[in-house]
Amino acid sequence: MAQREAENEPVTSGVPALVGSLSELPSIVLSTDAVDEVVWETAMLAVRAHEPTGSCGVTVLRDGHPVSLVTHLAEHNALEQSQYAAGTGPVPEALASRSAVVVADTADEPRWPEFAAAAAEQGVGSCCAAPMFVGDRPLGVVSYYAKAPHSYDEDFLLGRLIADLAATGLWCLLKHADKQQLSDQLHQALTSRAEIDQAKGILMAQRGCTADEAFDLLREQSQRHNVKLREVAARVVRRTTGGA
Repeated sequence: MAQREAENEPVTSGVPALVGSLSELPSIVLSTDAVDEVVWETAMLAVRAHEPTGSCGVTVLRDGHPVSLVTHLAEHNALEQSQYAAGTGPVPEALASRSAVVVADTADEPRWPEFAAAAAEQGVGSCCAAPMFVGDRPLGVVSYYAKAPHSYDEDFLLGRLIADLAATGLWCLLKHADKQQLSDQLHQALTSRAEIDQAKGILMAQRGCTADEAFDLLREQSQRHNVKLREVAARVVRRTTGGA
């Protein structure tokens, strides 16, 4: 009886260890520009802080479809892939319900018998899928796996904390990537515009034509040779300045 009561208590023993490991977050973020690796390493904090947890898996939504991260390190990636294919299991349920989903004992799981049997075959006694959300936007799921049954409950605080941290990090990195992409596109547009204006000036001087006529010449070359306008302009500039 005492053992069953202990199993039903919220699993929070790893929270102090997690707090201690939060000092790793700055180095995790600064050590790589790869979004996948940052999110994976954040999820791994739970594996290190919660003794029953032996491994984790990270699912993110890309173009609305679930994708597993760092599959070469994800011990139970096959379990997640089978859930994507079937559309059922802890991961899809966590996304749909927006709450942690626990399989307390894979030997006695009536909701997803095929998943539970496959998990038990791989030595998983229990697992927890914690969703990653920012506002109303679903980002993915962090899955935790333990060999022993009853290692998690619905109030698995550590798992939810890590999922929230991973979601925040993922969102910030995605927003940064969006801004960087926009900045790159703007820089390219400004560079292209400058080259086009320079090429127009060269053609105006060489042919004694107007700015509109020079632009028409560039556009005609672009269409005839199926080459982007900025590349035609760049070629004009290189020929005139002696560039390669």
